[in-house]
Amino acid sequence: MSSEATDIAVVRENLKTSGDPRAERTRQGLFDAAARLCADNREVSVSAITRELGVSRSVFYTHFADVSDLALRMQEPLFEDIAATANIARTTDPHAAMLDSQRRLVGHFAQHRALYRAALRLPGVSATHRIQEAMEPPIAAHISEVGAPRGVRADIASRYIASAAAHLLAAWILDEIEADEETIANHLYALMPPWMHGPTNHRQR
Repeated sequence: MSSEATDIAVVRENLKTSGDPRAERTRQGLFDAAARLCADNREVSVSAITRELGVSRSVFYTHFADVSDLALRMQEPLFEDIAATANIARTTDPHAAMLDSQRRLVGHFAQHRALYRAALRLPGVSATHRIQEAMEPPIAAHISEVGAPRGVRADIASRYIASAAAHLLAAWILDEIEADEETIANHLYALMPPWMHGPTNHRQR
């Protein structure tokens, strides 16, 4: 990596945690521009996003490394929100809560299909792996909340589940699998370990 690229990466990292309202507005504007492109089924690229927002490409790269980085940042709060909502809903019906969480997850990827397709087709670091990494923390937190069978480690289980979900979603987004949203959501639900739904007699003591 060149010194210039390193400098930009440092600036980008600092902006993520700066709390600067102007930076937050710009990031949200880029998110919204990408969402509009997806809603209109238009091409999603750095050029298209900046053109939609009316800013320069340098503005984009000040905040995101590439389209994949933008997609990852866009999905992080979603994963956390889905996990939080599922934790509340599972107190009344854990199975329905788990199915609803999978529907929301698939719905997000379907709504932003063009964005994720562009991200998944980028060379270099695998967007699928980055999606997996973003999924792991909320899944691990959920496992810690509901408990796991004796001998099952949360870190190993969360990596396994996140990897399976990320790869299935990536294959679907890239049209390697023909299925509608409900079918994908139902498979994610059906293939989820039952103990992930909520309290079970096999929890760790």
